[in-house]
Amino acid sequence: MSKFYITTSIAYVNAGPHVGYALELIQADVLARYHRQNKEDVWFLTGTDEHGSKIARTAESHKLEPQVFVKDIADQYKKLMHELHISNDDFIRTTDKDRHWPAVEKVWRQLAANGDLVKKKYKGLYCVGHEAFIKKSELKDGVCPIHKTEPEEVEEENWFFKLTNIKNRFTS
Repeated sequence: MSKFYITTSIAYVNAGPHVGYALELIQADVLARYHRQNKEDVWFLTGTDEHGSKIARTAESHKLEPQVFVKDIADQYKKLMHELHISNDDFIRTTDKDRHWPAVEKVWRQLAANGDLVKKKYKGLYCVGHEAFIKKSELKDGVCPIHKTEPEEVEEENWFFKLTNIKNRFTS
């Protein structure tokens, strides 16, 4: 029996679900059901990302601890899936210390053992709206063209995945 794995993006829980996420769930569900009808072994995963500056700041603006804030919103995402009759096999939260964290630690240890990680400083313009660094050339009149906010200059030490270690796997 062939296997088919599908996952959605993991939704940021700084706000409740919206129609774009509902569309993504429905599209993934259609694919999962199609492959199940073809007698494939399907695993359909979705979940929520409960970390990041945007979530911390939104929780603070509601005068709540981040974990209290995200629990209610994660429940809203689960409710949406139930109401849409989504056929996912699992729902994972990035704050799940019993299931998510051990899996991430296992992958991390393997990447480190393979020499695929490097720790270095990075400095750049950071748009909290998309939880991403943005180039100066992408700004319009000094602000993010999507969020209309001025990005923050951030310098941090972080871990980076060395893509150069695997590029030959995909270019050969």
